[in-house]
Amino acid sequence: MKLNELVKHLSHSSLMCARVDIGYWWAKYYHKIYDPPGPAMMRGNAVEYGCAHFHNGGEFDDPVEEAEKEYTKRLGKQAAFGSNDAIEKERANIKPMVEQYRTLWGEKVPALEDLQRRIEIEVDGLSVPIIGFTDFGFEDSIWDLKTTTRMPSDITFDHRHQGAIYQQAAGNKAIKFAYVTPKKAAVYTLENNPDDWHAVCSMALRLQNFVEQFDTPEELTASVIPNYDTFYWRSQNARSEGQRIYGF
Repeated sequence: MKLNELVKHLSHSSLMCARVDIGYWWAKYYHKIYDPPGPAMMRGNAVEYGCAHFHNGGEFDDPVEEAEKEYTKRLGKQAAFGSNDAIEKERANIKPMVEQYRTLWGEKVPALEDLQRRIEIEVDGLSVPIIGFTDFGFEDSIWDLKTTTRMPSDITFDHRHQGAIYQQAAGNKAIKFAYVTPKKAAVYTLENNPDDWHAVCSMALRLQNFVEQFDTPEELTASVIPNYDTFYWRSQNARSEGQRIYGF
C-alpha cells in the first residue's frame, strides 16, 4: 500500500494520533470512523472565536458574548457527545477563559492579519505534504491558542512539534503559544530547535514506512493493536466501531 493512496496529507494531530495509538489512526483514516467533538473541543473553538473578536471585532462587540453564542451555535449544528453536566461545565469556562486571554494584552490590541491560515510543507521522501492551520497571525508573530484546565510551565512536547511545523512557513515571525485556563493565562515563545522539526519529519517518514510494509488493508488491520485506554476511544460509538473493526 502507498501512504498517498490512503491520505492526501499529514498534520500535527494526525502524527500525534499515530504516535499515541496507531490502532485508532488506522481506524480513522482507513475505516473512516468518526466521533463528533466533545464539549471541551467545542468550548476551545468558541473561546478562539471570541478571542478573535477581541482583536478584530467592532467597537460594541463583546468577545465573551460572541464566544458564548458560538458555543451554542456549534451545539445546535452537531450534538457533542457527553452529559449535559459536561456541556454546561464547559459553557461556564468560556467567560473566564476569554477574560484571561484579554489580560495578555495591554491598551494597544493589535488586529489579526490572518486567522486559521493554511500552511503546507513538502518533506523529502514523503509522498504527501504536512499541513497546518495557524490560529492568530500578527505582524511579527504567530500565536496558537490553547485552552486548558491545567496550566503547563512551558510549551508541551507535542505542541513543540506543532510549532515546528508552523516555523517552516513563518519566515521571521516568532511562534508563540498562549495557554489559557479559567484562572490563568501565559504566553511562551518557541525556540527554533532543529531537533523538533527533525522529529516531525522522522515520525512522518516512519508512518509512511509502516503503512508501506503491508500489501493490503486487511493485513494492516490484522497487525495493529488498538489501545482503548487512550482518549481517542472515549465515546461508546468509537469503542463499538473498534470492536467491529478489530474483533475485540
